[in-house]
Amino acid sequence: MKSSARPFLDQLIDYAGLFPPAKLSLEDALRIYLHERKTSAHRWMLGRFVCPTARLQELSTLARSHEDASFLSVTALGRPAPDLSEFFANLETDLMAIESFRRGWGTDSVVDTIEVPLPKGGDVDAFVYWLGYAAKHMVQAKLRGFLEIARSAQWHDDTKKIAQGLGSLYDTWDQGLLGLKLRCGGLSAEAFPTNEQVAFFIARCNDAKIPWKATAGLHHPRRHWDQALQLWHYGFLNVFGAGVLAWSNALTEADLVEILSDRDAQHFQFEPDRFAWKDWSCTAAQVILARSAFAKSFGSCSFEEPCQDLVALGLLPTFG
Repeated sequence: MKSSARPFLDQLIDYAGLFPPAKLSLEDALRIYLHERKTSAHRWMLGRFVCPTARLQELSTLARSHEDASFLSVTALGRPAPDLSEFFANLETDLMAIESFRRGWGTDSVVDTIEVPLPKGGDVDAFVYWLGYAAKHMVQAKLRGFLEIARSAQWHDDTKKIAQGLGSLYDTWDQGLLGLKLRCGGLSAEAFPTNEQVAFFIARCNDAKIPWKATAGLHHPRRHWDQALQLWHYGFLNVFGAGVLAWSNALTEADLVEILSDRDAQHFQFEPDRFAWKDWSCTAAQVILARSAFAKSFGSCSFEEPCQDLVALGLLPTFG
């Protein structure tokens, strides 16, 4: 394998088999995740198991009796809330659920991340004011967090304000403690952001020097046409290629849009010492830093499909 492909793909995929379109039972999703983490030739690409905090107790019961339980690593999905007050009440409930799971497991590291949807249409200025409160709770809980901003007419302003607010916390809290999460697709056409929205998101996170992750609609490395929804899905090579190159180069949003919209996988080049898209490139060392600090991972309800596609593109060997 070319050396720049390994850090680009390392723990890139969080397994979200509980969610559509797979929508597996917890038992089946856990079985698949632990099997892949233990036996897959490409298991180094597999990150965390995505589980709602409301189901952590159920997960604990199932996982502790599993012979491969030691392979479990969890990112907890927080409860949605209609307003700011309930958001923080739910966050406290979620953190207690995580702490209970950890105590039963015997180690804090089994759950090290939480992803939380922000209230839709809430008072963003008030939320930014209270970001330090959320960060304090994350520090105390030894968690990193990703906040998902619902798309609305104010989405651009909300994203800019919250990204700036998160960036300002890093003088006080550990760098990279809180970041943002972007939904790249779903079951309806409305769930897919535009190229310009994805580029804006990446650029704002880059400006604020905060980490981000993505979810939904990223099963395949290259863009592909959805006949039912009549639209193009994003490829994770596009999204994370744009992210890695934005971190290491002075890219404009127009540059990012061009990378995001590219349907030719051959334009994404993994060389022994660098990753490149057309004329833009970064070193393998820069890929490692960008993935570690910035472009973190994406949630996918399939691990097998992305691996098969990468093998077909010649980016992964057939046997590891």
